[in-house]
Amino acid sequence: MLTRNILLQVPLLLVLAQSSALSGAAQERQPCFTLASIKGTYSVVGTYGANIAIALAKRYVDDAGNLTGTFLVNEPASGSTTGARTLVTGTQAGTVSVNCDGTGVVTRVLTVAGVQTVQMDDFLITEAKFKDGELIATIITDAQRTPSTIVPSFRGTFRPLGRKEGA
Repeated sequence: MLTRNILLQVPLLLVLAQSSALSGAAQERQPCFTLASIKGTYSVVGTYGANIAIALAKRYVDDAGNLTGTFLVNEPASGSTTGARTLVTGTQAGTVSVNCDGTGVVTRVLTVAGVQTVQMDDFLITEAKFKDGELIATIITDAQRTPSTIVPSFRGTFRPLGRKEGA
């Protein structure tokens, strides 16, 4: 009886040891986010403060980390006492860098009515999926690092960026 129990326990221990080794190896090879992870088209909705203004934008990031896009900001009309609103439109172009852990920085140039300003955003990939063995970002949340050049005296905004499916 003792021999039989030992014979059953040895293969079980070998299986457990192998699965533990495989588990350890899998943990060592955790996948990294790369520029390929963020390539695609994103919709952006950003609110300023307590809904002082709202930004609606589209951004495209290519596989080299180049960003292009357009935006519209609905903001209070300067000096209005009636609650009048102004629509500001423009373009943006820049670069994106991403770290293995899904954090990164966007450096972009906004162009509004021929005037260009540099903006920086910090971001975190908050949702991703595996596709063909790679991590693909599906939702990114960013925070504007530099003061807004469009909404006067506003110091920043937080935006979720949703990836367009199939992009």
